[in-house]
Amino acid sequence: MNAKRRSHLINLNRGLIFALSLGGMVMDGLHIADLLCALALCLWLWLPLCTRLEAHLLQRVEHKCDWGRAGRASPSL
Repeated sequence: MNAKRRSHLINLNRGLIFALSLGGMVMDGLHIADLLCALALCLWLWLPLCTRLEAHLLQRVEHKCDWGRAGRASPSL
């Protein structure tokens, strides 16, 4: 299975879990707490992607800071 197909299946699985969870919440009756539960469910389902994005952004920021430090001339005594 290639990476594109695997990614598509994972997103389909997440969407199905989210839809079934929302369906269960609606069948129980709509409450204000359902909104918070839906937001928590979204965060939980997409947490691995959020963590990967955060790590990637941190690497880019650290690389950019290191590059800026290396580009400066060190003062000589």
